[in-house]
Amino acid sequence: MAQAADSSPTKASNGFRAKVVQTFGRPPRLQANAPVPLCWAATTLRQPYANLGDALSPVIVSALSGLPIVHQRFDSASERLASVGTIGHGLKNGSVHLWGTGIDGKRHPYHRHLTYYERPENTEFTIHALRGPFSARVFEKQGIPVTDAYGDPVMLLPKIMAPATEKTHELGIVVHISELSELKDGAAVRNELGRYYIPGDLRDSVKIITTLTDANLTALEDRVREMTACKRILSTSLHGLVIAETYGIPCAYFRPFGRGPLQVDLMDEQVFLDHRVRDYYAGMGLKTLHIFCRERKRPTNWERAIAAIDRIWQPVEWSPQRLLEAFPLPLAVNPMEVETFGDRALLERIRL
Repeated sequence: MAQAADSSPTKASNGFRAKVVQTFGRPPRLQANAPVPLCWAATTLRQPYANLGDALSPVIVSALSGLPIVHQRFDSASERLASVGTIGHGLKNGSVHLWGTGIDGKRHPYHRHLTYYERPENTEFTIHALRGPFSARVFEKQGIPVTDAYGDPVMLLPKIMAPATEKTHELGIVVHISELSELKDGAAVRNELGRYYIPGDLRDSVKIITTLTDANLTALEDRVREMTACKRILSTSLHGLVIAETYGIPCAYFRPFGRGPLQVDLMDEQVFLDHRVRDYYAGMGLKTLHIFCRERKRPTNWERAIAAIDRIWQPVEWSPQRLLEAFPLPLAVNPMEVETFGDRALLERIRL
């Protein structure tokens, strides 16, 4: 894929910093209270619960930059940054910098009934890094210069949030928010989804985990600890998988049809696989992926799922170096050189 002429870390960072300097009067590295304008799927009055993957976007950007974060609408006319999440198709107007972002190529920025992406008018995109090559392909088809720097920024999370200190469950099943009976923390899975039924004798070792939490840093940390207290993860949520992979927990994507373990070709888009999962693992450099399948309405044999994960999972070998080099602001700290990073007081002030 073509390298954007202005997408080198130095030029891109200078361009984005220039806007912050213009707005706040000083370079962000010198003025600690100059917030980074960031787009993410934030909480609202109607939806007060945070979705874990989305909410980690401002946490990671703030931890890396050492700066406060101010939320920006997807359709803001201002210059802004976008990071974690499948949100690229919703970005329009103004100037948008993308770092680790994904896009749904079957969603239109203006018209919900259209099943394709079209570059929005009056919008300037600067691609610093994307989640994976399938997101890059969508932008490139619209004439937007892309880079081959890939990765989900949530892969940097272990040095910001510590994992659980002990394992409490053999298997954690992370469900997508679309599978919940209602959009709130602690909501049950929809009744018709029989594949999530857990027999009474397994309820101490197998548990359902949702990605919706209260909108504060402690709640996000608690959910990460809940996931990392599991010896294995089976997930329909992308960030259930990303968190499992980055903390070194054996895991598999839980495809909603078929039966049992399966190896799929990530490059073959005719094979059904959640496009976010395909994009993420391809961005990690994988060509094939082992998954576990079960139809939505049929009970799952959890012992078989556990045995399959133990047999098929291999750790993802990926370096964050290129993703970090593409970060469009000065790094407050290089995560590759420290054990932990992130100013907790600063992170706690983020309005998720």
